[in-house]
Amino acid sequence: MTVETKEPDPKCMVRKKLAECIKGPNLIKTLIIIVCVGVVVQQITTCIRKLIDKPITTYTHFDFNKTLLYPSVTFCREPPYKFDKMQEYGLYGHPRFTSAWRDFDFENIDLDEMWGNITYDEKDMFVQYGFNASRDNVDLKATIGFINGRCYTMSPKIRTQHATKQLGYAVTLQHTAEDLETTTSVFPPGYHVFIHYWKEPYTEVTVYNGGMVESLYVNVGETLDVKLKVDQYQMINSDDDPCIEHHNYSANECTTKYVWDRSVEAAGCSGPWMESDVPRCRNYTSMRNLITAYMNTHESHHSSECPRICSSYLYNGFVTDRQKFYSWDSTATEWCIKTGPAALQTHVRACVQDSYKTGSNLLFIYFNSMMVSVYEERFNYDWNIFVADLGGSVGFLLGLSVIGLMKMFGKTWRMFIQPFLRSDKDSGRKHSETSIATIDVKNLDQNYFDKCNGWCDKISGSK
Repeated sequence: MTVETKEPDPKCMVRKKLAECIKGPNLIKTLIIIVCVGVVVQQITTCIRKLIDKPITTYTHFDFNKTLLYPSVTFCREPPYKFDKMQEYGLYGHPRFTSAWRDFDFENIDLDEMWGNITYDEKDMFVQYGFNASRDNVDLKATIGFINGRCYTMSPKIRTQHATKQLGYAVTLQHTAEDLETTTSVFPPGYHVFIHYWKEPYTEVTVYNGGMVESLYVNVGETLDVKLKVDQYQMINSDDDPCIEHHNYSANECTTKYVWDRSVEAAGCSGPWMESDVPRCRNYTSMRNLITAYMNTHESHHSSECPRICSSYLYNGFVTDRQKFYSWDSTATEWCIKTGPAALQTHVRACVQDSYKTGSNLLFIYFNSMMVSVYEERFNYDWNIFVADLGGSVGFLLGLSVIGLMKMFGKTWRMFIQPFLRSDKDSGRKHSETSIATIDVKNLDQNYFDKCNGWCDKISGSK
């Protein structure tokens, strides 16, 4: 005979235990646990969001370099165009005056050749120049523009290992008396000086997301001492603020190309200051439209197609001494008034205070320190910090450790999950056992009745 054993229902056990959690003093304990678990879940959610969208922090430190790489320096003459040559072509003091192009002979005059004739070349701008006491250490490159005409950029070919005045740039610029008499510019005769990182070449187009160009203006006859300070910026590429680390990429070149394309698209032709496959303008209307489009776009383009470079350098120039029309005669130990051609020359002495392996009117540019200020962006959250935050929150609010979590999961398995799994597996087995038990009981009852009847017959016969 098999006897059926009735086991408690797992669902009833769970309900009973849950009911015990909200009875009497256990209610306060349960509320505290629920609040703590809610806070832990909220903190874990915040940490996960930080892992997905990592916060960025800027760290500042100072580096002392073993070698110095000087910056590039660009010189643009003011006035930018030759007055007499402009008159030969029937133009005014600057080609931006579109009305002067009305009678221009587009059919017989080549625009590229004309632009070379009306702008100043190297010998018209420089009396002398050099870097590290040698002219061979300088790479001089011309850049054609519309606003500033032809400009020249000096870039160092070598690095230096010492921060001394003798190892910097030395440049002497010049003007003519005619420039002072015929200038039609809003600026007095002089030079625009732009100091910039060599990977970001000079452009007259305004670059909002990069650029990092320091600009100075030197009047005719002035002698300037300029001290430079350079900051290094190491940025992280992100979706909100993208940047490019490619070696040959330049935000300045990209933005300039963008402005050229927009201007050419509006006019249907290109100008001699542009690098474009589109043919040059061949009539007054198209040239007027091109100049108008360029003047309206080169500053207010709002281009978002050219991200900045991730690693860049900003050079800040500080004028420490500015002299005009006089100089110090070291032999006679007295100040001398400049006269004649000397009064029309510009001398600039620039001193670089700080720089990255790097480096401005004579033009002396030199380092007096091997130190550079570095501003570096770093991710401020990673898996190590996540695990530390997770352990701190769980340990402080719930009082749990790794061993405690293992015990808790094991107890939860035995008390809540395992009974349900066992109940499902044993349901079929219990049904079969119940059937067998029923059959055994029926057989037992029949045998009992048969025996009782036999006993009753024997008793009747004896009587």
